[in-house]
Amino acid sequence: HLDSLAARWLIDLLGFPGSFVGNFTSGGSTANLVGMGAARQHAAEKLGIDAAADGIEALREPRVYASPETHHVVTRAMGVLGLGRRNLRTVSLDADRRADLRQMEAFIREDIAAGRTPMAVVGNAGDVNTGIVDPLPQMATLAREFDIWFHVDGAYGGWGMLDERVEPAYGDRGLYDSFAVDPHKWLAAPVGTGLAICRDGELLSRAFTIEPGAYDRERNQVADPVGDAESPWGALGGGTPDWGVDFSTPTRGIPVWAILKEIGAEGMRERVRRHNDFARIVADHARREPELELLSEPQLSIACFRYRPAGWDDPERLDELNAAILAELRRVGRSLPSSTNVDGAFALRACYINPRNDREHVEHLVADVLEAGRRLSTAG
Repeated sequence: HLDSLAARWLIDLLGFPGSFVGNFTSGGSTANLVGMGAARQHAAEKLGIDAAADGIEALREPRVYASPETHHVVTRAMGVLGLGRRNLRTVSLDADRRADLRQMEAFIREDIAAGRTPMAVVGNAGDVNTGIVDPLPQMATLAREFDIWFHVDGAYGGWGMLDERVEPAYGDRGLYDSFAVDPHKWLAAPVGTGLAICRDGELLSRAFTIEPGAYDRERNQVADPVGDAESPWGALGGGTPDWGVDFSTPTRGIPVWAILKEIGAEGMRERVRRHNDFARIVADHARREPELELLSEPQLSIACFRYRPAGWDDPERLDELNAAILAELRRVGRSLPSSTNVDGAFALRACYINPRNDREHVEHLVADVLEAGRRLSTAG
């Protein structure tokens, strides 16, 4: 009951219609797999095929369309589902580092003309490298135009829709077909807690049907021999194992229920807004400090920047310097950013999702990067 309640609370909190269903998973990887499995079933059923029951041999050259910033778990899901990793068609990034819609539409039209099977459009609700949100409203429209499944990966950045300043970038959640989100990220639930949200619970059940055994009395709708309508053994309770890949699972929803019971919807909204502010503070420092360079304008809680001394123009030398700065920060242990690559440049990546992050940590990071950069660049 608490698992079902927690899933319903998250569906409501994230702005999905009440008709959508949710299923807890072992993380965002599996939540994305569930979404892609639903997409496969949808594409097959349009052709009169039951992919889950009969396989995908008749599903000719399935294609999935996404940006190069799409997480690699989507590609892995395609491999696991028998769709083929190479059938992901990666579009370019536009000037705002978002999926190029014109190229995506051209790819879809090209595949239709060639007799292939456009299966899914995948959008990033905040990619994990820079936190940029793809043009989700326009991607939803494109998917609807061609009757293609629209899956959105919000494992990290989906929570950003709780900040009213960036919420419009996510568009109408009622136009999503499936959505993956990780409560173990921004919500700070235990690791191993994901959620797959889907528009069509019946289609999801067909995609992940698990046939009941003879011992499965409740799933076979056999009456309780005790004859007690109130017996706890007379039904499985809310939810269904047909909405995902797991059957026996831990109660992943109970920590989610407890967190939301404690902080409430407004507490979670405040956390997201505060963390998004922290990324903007880092960006402001990077714009003001002559030795820092902002590499990606933050949209959510990620700020990507680097240390760049005056006169240092060699890209390889700058990459080596910033890699050394990162190693030094980790050695000292007060500020612990990660790293990524932005347009070919090594970037220091500050990502704020920890409930205990505060303004002091933000200021420490900037000060520590400047101190390490000055010392290492002078020594080099």
